[in-house]
Amino acid sequence: MNAFQFCIDLGPVIRKMREMAGSKQHLSNQPLLRIQILDAAREIVVREGFDALSMRKIAEVVGYSPASLYLHFASRDAIAHALCAEGHAQLLESLHAHDGVVEPVERLRAMAHAYVTFGQTHPTVYRLIFMQNPAYTDAAFNDVASAGETALSMLTRTLALVRHPAARAETLWAALHGIVSLSLTASTAFTTPTATLIDETLDLFLPTVIKKKPARRRPSARGG
Repeated sequence: MNAFQFCIDLGPVIRKMREMAGSKQHLSNQPLLRIQILDAAREIVVREGFDALSMRKIAEVVGYSPASLYLHFASRDAIAHALCAEGHAQLLESLHAHDGVVEPVERLRAMAHAYVTFGQTHPTVYRLIFMQNPAYTDAAFNDVASAGETALSMLTRTLALVRHPAARAETLWAALHGIVSLSLTASTAFTTPTATLIDETLDLFLPTVIKKKPARRRPSARGG
């Protein structure tokens, strides 16, 4: 056997060694690959929509075989669940940005604007969390990292000064979701700016829920 033939015979062996090395590198970087998978999935969803998302397409972006993806996510739905949990965490963060507003009504107003702004700024993520599949919404709400906190629970806490904060918060959340969803699916139907819609909603809503403090009696002219 000459040197040329020897090199040819070693070709499959070398390829196998490279595959094994790549596999070892893959196994040593599993957390990194998980992040890469989610980054690629998010990019595809934002660019082409959720229906375009597939394990094959994600694998092409990250440079691994589709089989490698199943080591981290059981299915496309599992990736969608992770994206929803991630997006929901970002939504909560945008609401928490107003925790420092002491006056409850003003905090509620700031949170309402932040909620709608998030939905309009991240329409694909918002649709995925709240408008794609009820199972995705459940996955976002039940994510361990959120410890059971949701946009609804935050509204409920802020409305704790009223007699029935849970029902009031659900009503307000439904209204805010309606503003977001209609602005995404029927934006031309609105002639009123979004910010005005939010303020008008709150102006209609707040007088019925805020406990009014009893008026202080003015001292009489006689000082009695």
